[in-house]
Amino acid sequence: MSLIAGVMSESWYVERPGPRVRDSTGSWVPGPPVRTRVDHCAVMSPYGVTVGSSSENHDASETVTTRRVFAGPLGTDVRPSDRIVSLDGSEKWEVVGRPLVFPLTSLARVEAALKEVTG
Repeated sequence: MSLIAGVMSESWYVERPGPRVRDSTGSWVPGPPVRTRVDHCAVMSPYGVTVGSSSENHDASETVTTRRVFAGPLGTDVRPSDRIVSLDGSEKWEVVGRPLVFPLTSLARVEAALKEVTG
């Protein structure tokens, strides 16, 4: 098994707002989320380390911000407004910023920074 196949061996959903619809007042709002399954991908710690990948606010709240990286095969459509969701729906990550495309490396992939805020 190659290194890339071993690392990118998971399946996740890319979730984005559906086409706009009108609500009960006639205003345009995002439609129900649309999920697209992506195979051969991974959600991993940035740079392969867990130190520094989460932080806590010390302002009398219980807010924890955790950062990860989504890596998917070339051609994966990931946008700044998307979420990355586990197959069972237990994990949801927000895409932060524009994804990067690495087409000319031995580990060719699409990468997106992720953030999860809890508490």
